[in-house]
Amino acid sequence: MSYDVKLAEAILKQGGRRAKKSPYAAAWYEAVCEQERPKPLIFSAVDGNVRAEEGINLTLTATAAARDWQTGERAATILSGGGLLILDRI
Repeated sequence: MSYDVKLAEAILKQGGRRAKKSPYAAAWYEAVCEQERPKPLIFSAVDGNVRAEEGINLTLTATAAARDWQTGERAATILSGGGLLILDRI
């Protein structure tokens, strides 16, 4: 298991609960921003089969959290379990 996957799992555990199992392997994916702030951010990955909402199953790195996300922008992500870690804009 790579360092990035271990980091993503550690971040998911910080919230006090582990995300549910996912049928998708822990790996790099491209996600698309579907809803921007001030509402909770929503990203979808794996052709829309996986949706992640800020505060539920979406975690952002400090770099990604500092960005102003617009609908349709793409991001490099790690999908692990039922959680999505947004690394940065592509």
